[in-house]
Amino acid sequence: MLPVRKKKRKPYVPLSRVERRIELANRLSLILLLLSLGAVYCINALRLTGTLTPTMELIDGHAAVRFVDVGQGDCTLVVHGGHAVLIDAGSAWTDDATAEYIRTYAPSVDAFFVTHPHEDHMGGAEKVLRACRVDALYLPDAVSHESFYERTMETAQRRKTEVVRVTEGGEYLFGDIRVELFDTLDYPWEDMNDASLLLRVSVDGISVFVGGDAERGLEGYAVSRGFDLSAGIYQVNHHGSSSSTTEAFLDRISPSVAVISCGRNNPYGHPAQTVLDRLEDRGIEVRRTDREGTVVIRGRS
Repeated sequence: MLPVRKKKRKPYVPLSRVERRIELANRLSLILLLLSLGAVYCINALRLTGTLTPTMELIDGHAAVRFVDVGQGDCTLVVHGGHAVLIDAGSAWTDDATAEYIRTYAPSVDAFFVTHPHEDHMGGAEKVLRACRVDALYLPDAVSHESFYERTMETAQRRKTEVVRVTEGGEYLFGDIRVELFDTLDYPWEDMNDASLLLRVSVDGISVFVGGDAERGLEGYAVSRGFDLSAGIYQVNHHGSSSSTTEAFLDRISPSVAVISCGRNNPYGHPAQTVLDRLEDRGIEVRRTDREGTVVIRGRS
């Protein structure tokens, strides 16, 4: 057996004063480089997304439309280039989680549209107003006397959020996010579902139609007015209720993707099989929050 030769350790030679200074300078340079990179990240993150949260938008600059899973309710967040538009905020049952989600991706919201003052669309609004800086809250003329409505209005006043009562159609621009409000507000509704705002949001190659809980009456009125309702994505009215998404209305939108926001095993039977059949007959891809959770669709510019 051959003897094992032990390697001789090199004698320790203390660094000279000059060498110690060079080593210290190198370490400081590395620290400064890391701090500089961190500062660049923060600046770009705030400029592109409005938040320091690492998101895909920060990586590729594309817009994101998030159909937030709020159970049996609606909540849609559109974010691009440091601007954000929120449509509805789910119910009070999930308001803490909803507000935290919105704050993570959009701590500053340019515009918050409430389609109509029903609890499953507006119940989470108060918590969102508390969690985020919201420049303006857009509401239809319909008023609710429920406590969630009163709390939302009081919070908007305290937070100095501008409250805009929408009485006619129009177009709004927030950065590159375009919101078109269809002029159906003179429809003589009896059920508050038909007081819903009808909106189309366009950004970064995406177009989304959102109609709250609009039922066949308001849908028929919009079709009769001859509006161009076309959009690539349709957030299905009233969570897929059989009282909504008539054939004429669906054909006027002519989407390629339909997103249904509803609660798992909800007691209303949403979405109705008749609505699912209409979507399937037209070859429309269906996405559902009760099965997928939050549905995220990205831009493509």
